[in-house]
Amino acid sequence: MMTAQQIRDAFTNYFVQHGHKALSSSSLLPDNDASVLLTTAGMQQFKPYFLGEKDPMKDFGAKRTTTIQKSFRTSDIDEVGDFSHLTFFEMLGFFCFGEYWKQETIDMTWEFFTQVLKLPGDRIWGTFFVGDEDVPRDEEAEKAWLKYLPAERVFAGPKKDNFWGPAGKVGTCGPAAEVYFQLVENPQGEPSSSTDFMEIGTLVFMEYNKDEKGQLTNLPQKNIDVGLGLERLAMVVQGKFDIFSTDAYTPILEKISALKGYSESGDQPTDGRRQRIIADHIRAACFLLADGVRFSNKDQGYILRRIVRRAADQFQTSNIEIVPLVDIVIEHFGGTYPELAKERGNIVELLHQELDQYKKILDINVADLVAKLRKIKPQPELDDKAGLSDIPLSSEEAFSLHTTHGISLDRLERLRFTFDKQDVEKKVQAHKELSRAGATEKFGGHGLNDPDLESKYTKDQIFMMTRLHTATHLLQASLRKILGPSIQQKGSDITPERFRFDFAFERKLTDEEKKQVEDLVNEKIHADLPVSWKMMPFQQAIDEGALAFFKEKYGNEVKVYTIGDFSKELCGGPHVEHTNQVGKFKIMGESSVGAGMRRIKAVAE
Repeated sequence: MMTAQQIRDAFTNYFVQHGHKALSSSSLLPDNDASVLLTTAGMQQFKPYFLGEKDPMKDFGAKRTTTIQKSFRTSDIDEVGDFSHLTFFEMLGFFCFGEYWKQETIDMTWEFFTQVLKLPGDRIWGTFFVGDEDVPRDEEAEKAWLKYLPAERVFAGPKKDNFWGPAGKVGTCGPAAEVYFQLVENPQGEPSSSTDFMEIGTLVFMEYNKDEKGQLTNLPQKNIDVGLGLERLAMVVQGKFDIFSTDAYTPILEKISALKGYSESGDQPTDGRRQRIIADHIRAACFLLADGVRFSNKDQGYILRRIVRRAADQFQTSNIEIVPLVDIVIEHFGGTYPELAKERGNIVELLHQELDQYKKILDINVADLVAKLRKIKPQPELDDKAGLSDIPLSSEEAFSLHTTHGISLDRLERLRFTFDKQDVEKKVQAHKELSRAGATEKFGGHGLNDPDLESKYTKDQIFMMTRLHTATHLLQASLRKILGPSIQQKGSDITPERFRFDFAFERKLTDEEKKQVEDLVNEKIHADLPVSWKMMPFQQAIDEGALAFFKEKYGNEVKVYTIGDFSKELCGGPHVEHTNQVGKFKIMGESSVGAGMRRIKAVAE
């Protein structure tokens, strides 16, 4: 069985032998790239070479490169703790700037998977772009797959799955081929929409540049951008069914179990969830700190603070042993990333400072606070030690504990206090909106009403949030079309990278329903519908069919946003001017957030 380190070494050796120059990972702090807060993919450092703005021969002495890139994505922070979601991950990448093309890319990918990693070829499936009015069917990639795979394991995929980029309004893009590994003996459904498969690689054939009018023109050269997730590869190579069972994580999990301040007692039915949260978040924090991110309430520093405090919430006591965890991360990853050992002193000191500051909250006796809220003497049944029976809190009590005393909702849940989390989150959001009322007129709702928005984000990031805001309107209209008019939005949250959309619905969506919703949103995006607004009396807006699901006190005059003849909602804005600016819409996950409540996470690529 190959270890994660052996997979890294095998990957680098293989592609160096095939003419690629091995380069170091770039920092998690992007260099001259305002489109993201943190490095999310291996291709980011190569953008100027894809565009032909820089010469790879001059800078690298080769037109082929390979990296093992440190990557961090914030879109799934709330899901970390299950068996498949991460914040920090390693992306194995190989790239080419105008030298080889599709057949050789698929040849090398196939040989690496089957000859080097020894994955069974009869469990590998391939996809290619089906084509549309702008870009023809990718017959070249289809033919390249059929050299290795029978036709029944080669699928033509739509634009949302098999056309990459651009991430913003303009930029490089091209058709993509995806590689899937079959996890079960008799899989059900197609690879891109079934949990019976694991996507283990994305091969992007980057040949176009998209301008502000949406027109595609050929790049100066044809480029290759391939990414393979190390943790997923380790999972399938080692025959595991979750990423935390691989050797990339087991040493960290074992160290956590041995810590004095950690215990699984009182855990919820998803045994080990707290342990997995700690493992991912502390590993990620070590890498962020080693690359120069520092704790703050803004941008990258806020992300760092959030994951460290979420990790701290999982311990039974406030006296958290951090040094052993830092040292196991350095021991396990320091050979590949020497900056970890070099920055060990800073990592330990800064983590201690942050946790000492947070300890004031961790040491709060929640039971005493609950008793004070209820104006009673502390009772034994209100003891906040883990392992006792669940103790119900009203939404008002949980809201007060969170907003007044800084106790996270995650921690309240871990301490076995029960409450309507969805209702409390709504109260918290409403509280934030009231406190930012002066900015609401300028930025509207849905997470765009932060008074410090322009100081926290670049213009490109704010435009990304604006694109996602329009996507929430398209999503709501599509859900009502597919699932029925009973669908009611209950909240949304938008960052420059993703959005969350909460709605009232009694059951899990089927894979087919999710696909129908995703396809309908992308259909309306591609139709390039105009987005416009006008002021009108509230009752007139309702009479004309505008949606208004929240209980805000509307004024006599309201702003109504209309997207073609597809969507009409009361909204403060802002929005894009036409739907093609939104980009490719993709649902990243759908889950329950309470009785009768569902949450969709999505991105616009």
